Amino acid sequence: MIHQRFLIALMAFAILGLTVAPPAVAADPPTPGWYFDGDLGGVWTGGNAESEALGAGFLLRRVWPKYRFRLGGSMSQTQNTNTTRTATGTGQDDFDVNEVKTTEKTAEFYNATAAGLYDISKHFFALGGVDWMRNRPAGIDSRTLLAAGAGNTWADSDALSFRTYYNFTYTFQDDVVANPITKNEFPGLQVGYAYNQQITASTKFESDAVVDFNLDNTDDIRVNWFGAIPVSISSRLELKPSLRVMWRNDPSLEQLDLVDGTGTPTGDTVLSPLNEWDTIFTLALVIKFEPDPEG
Repeated sequence: MIHQRFLIALMAFAILGLTVAPPAVAADPPTPGWYFDGDLGGVWTGGNAESEALGAGFLLRRVWPKYRFRLGGSMSQTQNTNTTRTATGTGQDDFDVNEVKTTEKTAEFYNATAAGLYDISKHFFALGGVDWMRNRPAGIDSRTLLAAGAGNTWADSDALSFRTYYNFTYTFQDDVVANPITKNEFPGLQVGYAYNQQITASTKFESDAVVDFNLDNTDDIRVNWFGAIPVSISSRLELKPSLRVMWRNDPSLEQLDLVDGTGTPTGDTVLSPLNEWDTIFTLALVIKFEPDPEG
């Protein structure tokens, strides 16, 4: 019997797809050539409190009349520096301050993808690709996913692009803390969409989502949604706020020290599931390079 949460995830994805899906339209396809977007954002603080947050990404695309290729990557990390101060001396008027700094990485996310798409007809295509991710706070040291499948093109122009796709996948996953009852290699199914629309002359909306199903463990359902609203500053620069939301029904494990009722360590450890949800918000400056429409 298919797990109830498996059906809930399918229904949620269907509702989302119906909400954003436009009708199939006839429009001029994107100009053939190379496209490149590179973005960078960050926050740094110093002095009494020290922290730094950095986000970066890139997307390289090549468009031919019937074939598309894309190579992309993104990263975000946050680290905080805690300072412990002590005083050494004989009194209020005779002491030295000593500082010990400890830096801890509190969040990190790395992702790289490569994919190719071949148009079999105007509204149907074949595709294949590879996706790699590291998200250690979520318990994933490395995950590589191979995908092959097909999809539908509902709109394809510079002003509006919308595709849905359906893949067979095979995943290789190494967890920070090994789960003794699950496999680290497994086949799966994947459904997703990619949507881009020019809202005004200076503003766009970009969104993509993917739902992954583990065929070895139906409790393991993963959802990755991304949305962004780039605003043009000039022909080459954009300000891009974006949000990524990731959900996993069967999250990775963490190892915790076990203490008794009085708070005394017992010397033992236990395995506990991590949070099902992860969210990443970034505000980045994007540099764009696009082909000349005049050739």
